[in-house]
Amino acid sequence: MARLQTTDVLMSFEEFLDWERHQELRHEFVDGVPVAMAGGTEAHNVIQGNVFAAALAKLRGSPCRPFPSDMMVMTGTGQGRYADVTVDCGRRDPGNLVLPQPTVVVEVLSPETQRLDRTIKLAEYNATPSIWHYVLIEASEPLVNIYDRHHGGDFNLRPREVRGLDGMIELPSVPLTLAMDEVYEGLEFGPAPEAKASGIARASS
Repeated sequence: MARLQTTDVLMSFEEFLDWERHQELRHEFVDGVPVAMAGGTEAHNVIQGNVFAAALAKLRGSPCRPFPSDMMVMTGTGQGRYADVTVDCGRRDPGNLVLPQPTVVVEVLSPETQRLDRTIKLAEYNATPSIWHYVLIEASEPLVNIYDRHHGGDFNLRPREVRGLDGMIELPSVPLTLAMDEVYEGLEFGPAPEAKASGIARASS
């Protein structure tokens, strides 16, 4: 989702939470200032909804619960982020404004935000010890990258890759398994570039 800084006045995180409660639009808390969030594409919203619905059904009865992008994650670097989907395994409190124990964070990538998601947010979520899996979902093709936390350490340097609609997203710390075809349900994709190229070669031979 696109972002726009709304003020240059620095706030504490507590001041931001109080201010945010009275705003019509959602804002992330970045380097002491609120940053407004804009909406995403239809594909972005379809994927976000699919992941939330599937996780909600599969985690029913467990101590973990998925949340859409209206619940804030406070990162280990002091930023406040609204992830597209977050699985939280902490104690439930109806008055929570910030998730107490985010364990899985999911971001749906877009051309405008993927650099932020792959660099700055990666570092922020890595600095948040409760987060065991950081899941990046491409909206333009069935492709998912997963950063897993080593026991007592950081995320793995290279993410696990799940490609294709027949793949499975395994998140063992929750535990939760999502099928790629349910994550991308309702979206259609053309043939992969390799398939297009091989088809052209066969036609010309």
